[in-house]
Amino acid sequence: MKITADHAWTDALTQISDLGRARGVEVSLHTHFNHPTEITSFVVQASNTLFSRGVMVRNQTVLLRGVNDNSQTLGMLVKRLGDLHIHPYYVYLCDPVLGIEDMRVDVATACRLEKEIRGLTAGYNMPAFVVDAPGGGGKRLVHSYEAYNADSGLVSFAAPAVKRGKLFLYPDPLHTLSPANRQRWFDPETAR
Repeated sequence: MKITADHAWTDALTQISDLGRARGVEVSLHTHFNHPTEITSFVVQASNTLFSRGVMVRNQTVLLRGVNDNSQTLGMLVKRLGDLHIHPYYVYLCDPVLGIEDMRVDVATACRLEKEIRGLTAGYNMPAFVVDAPGGGGKRLVHSYEAYNADSGLVSFAAPAVKRGKLFLYPDPLHTLSPANRQRWFDPETAR
């Protein structure tokens, strides 16, 4: 709504985009659409305005349990974004932070979803499914893990360009583990 209602703001964004292009610097507006129902008539109007003005728009989706963790919903989102000239840039797995454990999706599901939606749209509109590796490992493609122990829920990623020889651990959500393996996370002796 800001883009369609605040013409001075949209003009300023366009000027920054034009200036960047003139200087050989890529400028992009990043959005966060997680579900196709978020694409309203305002979004269509705004994306058409930005496209006509040459402003690049990229989207970063967060994979959310029960919201967009199925190939039909995610595929529809990716296709609709592409149709609006919004590049579906990333699909992130949730960071393991307090208060969202029930919303997280495991790495196996993310890998499966990426395979299922690949080919629904042109390759340049296929988002990268990534984990922002805890501890400074950076964005790692979900399927590029070094090791994945589905029993413990631990996934390790290497980031040679960031820190050669170090592994960055990402935990699957507890709800994806068996009751016995889930309990191990709460036992001080086995959680080490």
